[in-house]
Amino acid sequence: MSKDVLSFLGIGLLTGLFAVATIIGTAMRLDKDPAVDGPRALIAEFFGLWFAFAFLAFSFMVENSTTQWVFRGVAASAALIGFVFAAFFAGTPEVRVRLDQEPTGFDAPITALELNQPSSQKATPITESRSRS
Repeated sequence: MSKDVLSFLGIGLLTGLFAVATIIGTAMRLDKDPAVDGPRALIAEFFGLWFAFAFLAFSFMVENSTTQWVFRGVAASAALIGFVFAAFFAGTPEVRVRLDQEPTGFDAPITALELNQPSSQKATPITESRSRS
């Protein structure tokens, strides 16, 4: 029993690693930061690939050939659904941080420093204009 549980956890971790490696490999091949499309697109792509790799791995552990092809079909469908949701969520506007700001979208990297902001105006100290008598 514990061997089955460890096998399941191992496959879950390994397929998650494969999903991350696929996303990073695609980003390096396209020379595009995957976070530009937004966090929802990245999460959808990750879960789609994770489920796809998991079903593909489990398809090799089943003895019935019909079940193997069903699992492989589910794996292909999961990958396709993940890519469709990633494309659907790509480029969606960012939620406002404060209500008085416009949404910025995901064109600028999240870790970029905005150094060209205008300096804030200092409030002039209020002095008492009346003289004491």
